[in-house]
Amino acid sequence: MQNKDYLLPGVAAILVAVAHPIYWLGMSPSVGDYDILWQDMMSLGFSDILFASILLLTIYIYLNLKNILNEQLNFNHIDLLVLIMVAINTLWLGTLFLDIASAVLPENIVTQNKDAFLKINLSVGIGAIVILGIIDLLIGILLLAKSTELPTLLKIFAIMSVIQGVIGMTVVFSSNVNLYLPDNYDYFGYVFST
Repeated sequence: MQNKDYLLPGVAAILVAVAHPIYWLGMSPSVGDYDILWQDMMSLGFSDILFASILLLTIYIYLNLKNILNEQLNFNHIDLLVLIMVAINTLWLGTLFLDIASAVLPENIVTQNKDAFLKINLSVGIGAIVILGIIDLLIGILLLAKSTELPTLLKIFAIMSVIQGVIGMTVVFSSNVNLYLPDNYDYFGYVFST
């Protein structure tokens, strides 16, 4: 993997490793508190930019992982999972339209639809976390199943992906992904930069 084409995905992975805990620590007061979550949805701010950046960078990183596996290792077993992951992240990114709608629509319309906005946002968010956890688990399993074909760096990533997937797909423990995910993206940065 001595290809400088993957330097930018490596930098993107490191940026996600830094931005992810900052975002979720900033959002932690809103977990379980609809009023704080609603106040966040009613305005566009730094947290929304950070959220969009994390998801867009994640999409970029996984598409580049797919390219590395396809181009350099002729390994296409996780292509469909990566594309599903991209679609789920795009759908989750779409929840920002609720924030935009809350900020630009007349207040009476927004207030009337408060519960619907919150339910959609929470349902998509929780659903995305669970589905992405399952996909991470499956990616790790598929990589490990073909581990004889992969370099050691990707075997380690596969193990990290399994752990991240198991943690992520359990809603109760998914907040622990915030502690583990930065290490995984730091490792992504290392994989892409070597």
